Amino acid sequence: MLRAALRTRPLDSPALFYKGQTIPAAALTDTAYGGRVALRLDDPLALARAIIALDGTAERVLLLPDLPQETIATLMAQAGIDQLIRDSSELTAGHSDRPTEWILATSGTTGVPKLVRHIIASLTRMISASGWQEGQRWGLLYDMTRFAGLQVLLQALLGGASLILTRGDDPLPRRVAELAEAGCTALSATPTLWRKLMMTPGAETLPLQQITLGGEIVDADSLSALHRRYPVARLTHIYASTEAGAAFSVTDGQAGFPARYLDNPPKGIALAIREDRLFVRNPLVDPAYLGGEKHFADAEGFVDTGDSVIVTGDRVFFAGREDGCINVGGNKVHPEEVEAVLLSHPDVALARVSARRNPITGQLVVADIVPAGTPGDPAALRRSIEVHCAAMLAPFKRPALIRLVADLDIGASGKLSRTLPGSAS
Repeated sequence: MLRAALRTRPLDSPALFYKGQTIPAAALTDTAYGGRVALRLDDPLALARAIIALDGTAERVLLLPDLPQETIATLMAQAGIDQLIRDSSELTAGHSDRPTEWILATSGTTGVPKLVRHIIASLTRMISASGWQEGQRWGLLYDMTRFAGLQVLLQALLGGASLILTRGDDPLPRRVAELAEAGCTALSATPTLWRKLMMTPGAETLPLQQITLGGEIVDADSLSALHRRYPVARLTHIYASTEAGAAFSVTDGQAGFPARYLDNPPKGIALAIREDRLFVRNPLVDPAYLGGEKHFADAEGFVDTGDSVIVTGDRVFFAGREDGCINVGGNKVHPEEVEAVLLSHPDVALARVSARRNPITGQLVVADIVPAGTPGDPAALRRSIEVHCAAMLAPFKRPALIRLVADLDIGASGKLSRTLPGSAS
């Protein structure tokens, strides 16, 4: 499918950009043979070329993120892989034509990841194929071995655009400079990564026409900030996960999604709310984890996303992860709700909320804050944030401790790195 899309373009049209190199479509139409292949490639250009070459020729492709060797061996055994492709390996030319299974690892933070089987139809359900769109250039900040990164590659190449590759281990300012130099017009990132981007010098020069957000709750303040920074860009919020696939998108510039999606969901999926959590049914995704064959969908095909939601009028808002709640004296606190309030303070650039053990209440709410600029009086900033929270949050939700920090880490998925509730000391 990818090679067929590239063949519809002018042969000299740019398909991939990477660190000053321009790879034309004509250089990406060769096929590679593989039975059951695992890709563990650090070089983004080599990885992109391998994905294109194996699409429609390999029986199964396991996309491996940066994992310990013993974990890689376990996942390869579960997926029945017979060939591991690394940076030093060479793909074998081939001409077979078969549907390819794409195996993606879940992005859980503990234990061995689970494997989810996709086909090209489930990966491209929300992508409209298009002919060559000269000047349209998607930037890639996600890892291509993850669902979100593979989605960007497919969106760019099947949608008639070029794709600008960057290395995930490069500093963000360097990646932004490479995107700007290559003329990036479309970019996808998590809300946390977007906030970091807006703090990065040079990001304001990106000629963005399309902004996509996903992976975390998209709040109204983030949408407003992006609209102010990039007023001509179209804002799209994508709701997707490895297990549920690409479920739906929202383009009206508001947080949450329209409640009508519950009765009239887009493009053939089904949505439901049970016990205040969102469930998604996507018939294109295999409902069992590969290897153990444990089902992650119920008897009706619905996947519990683990995302708590609240219906307010004609809108459904995301409250946070059900398994991420902080227990303060028997009251549940979603860190994401507190973070949204903190981020609405004009002097807060980034915020992370976690738990701290307490012998009386069980846990307390702790906030790590990256100030917007260098605070002249840190104590005054803390007091201002406390007053701000007191006006918007119930007492048990307010941070008992506010720490000012220089930066907050993000994981390989682009999401905010979190301390698990109960593990903070």
